[in-house]
Amino acid sequence: MIYPEYFHIDGLDDIKKIDSKEKKVLFIAGGTDMMCYLRDGLIDAGKNCIIDIGSVKELYGISEDSDYLKIGALATFSNILESELVKKWAPALVSTAETFATPQIRNRATIGGNIGNASPAGDSLPPLAVHNAKVVAFGKNGIRTLDIINVFAGPKRTNLSNGEVITAVLIPKINILKNFKLKGIFLKIGGRKTHIISKVSVAIAGLFNGAEVNSINIALGAVGPTVIKADKVAGFLNGKRITPELITKCGEEITNIACPISDFRSTALYRSEVIAPLFKEAITKLVK
Repeated sequence: MIYPEYFHIDGLDDIKKIDSKEKKVLFIAGGTDMMCYLRDGLIDAGKNCIIDIGSVKELYGISEDSDYLKIGALATFSNILESELVKKWAPALVSTAETFATPQIRNRATIGGNIGNASPAGDSLPPLAVHNAKVVAFGKNGIRTLDIINVFAGPKRTNLSNGEVITAVLIPKINILKNFKLKGIFLKIGGRKTHIISKVSVAIAGLFNGAEVNSINIALGAVGPTVIKADKVAGFLNGKRITPELITKCGEEITNIACPISDFRSTALYRSEVIAPLFKEAITKLVK
């Protein structure tokens, strides 16, 4: 096997010094997806080069300021699961980490890698969408910030430039009203209970006082070319008290906005039929 050109860097500015020779740059840190790509021959030595960012210290850590929770791109899902800050400000993301792959993978897989992979079934993407996350990226033209929804151009495709790397995720803090609690959940359906890739997924986050909703966001995974935010449904639920009848009505709209495909993991028909029940299960758990 012929391997692609490989670079190891210690700081972000080193990216500007690398001559990729018109090759597509692939960044590696945890490597949980890239090792599979190499094994399966999906990375072309003549068209790709690999930049190892695992030693870039500024990409690690989870912190906060007055406006945002900041998650470094190289924070692992184990880091996220253990973080009190993430539990406070991004509960749907913690819910994701609880069911993300296996402990071994959670110890290696990074939030930046899960975003950059741009899989429609990426577990972190719906939770990040419901928490209105922003993605910070660095490249030869400097730093820019994108809304999480605007990062994705399609399955396995992003709107990042060649050689542009994700450095952090910013989750805006929200004003938590008296008697309300910030709650979030992520549920998925797969071929087995553990170590699964989603056939369909749902994330919900918002301010709840029992069944009363002050504000809510809903996002769907693996039922479209990219993560789908169900803004119409969320707008309908804002300020209302959740009832079984309301859940049923919203489930019908969830089915309408899903646009799944058939692939080796599942069929479009199955995905269409289970997305509403999965939404109902998620919202019911939140309002208990």
